[in-house]
Amino acid sequence: MQADDLNKLNFGGRDEIEEPLEKALADAALGEVSGGGSGGGVAIIDVDIESEDKLAEGLKVIRHVLRDVVVPPSTIIKQTQPVEAVFKVYDEDKSAA
Repeated sequence: MQADDLNKLNFGGRDEIEEPLEKALADAALGEVSGGGSGGGVAIIDVDIESEDKLAEGLKVIRHVLRDVVVPPSTIIKQTQPVEAVFKVYDEDKSAA
């Protein structure tokens, strides 16, 4: 997500996203927030999904949380394993990276 977009929405910090995301993933036994950072105009939250067979459900939970906290439209979900892919938060379509 673009950090400038977060500032426009008056987010208090990545914790406002990380905490509900961590809780939702843990409650669904899908994975965890494993790190993150910001700089260069972007904010990144790293998420580990426990297994490949849980990727679709993990994506669904991640999208739900991000929509609930109303992240900006510039937000994307980037998958790096087992293959690289990019997902939009507000669009169900997937495009390979």
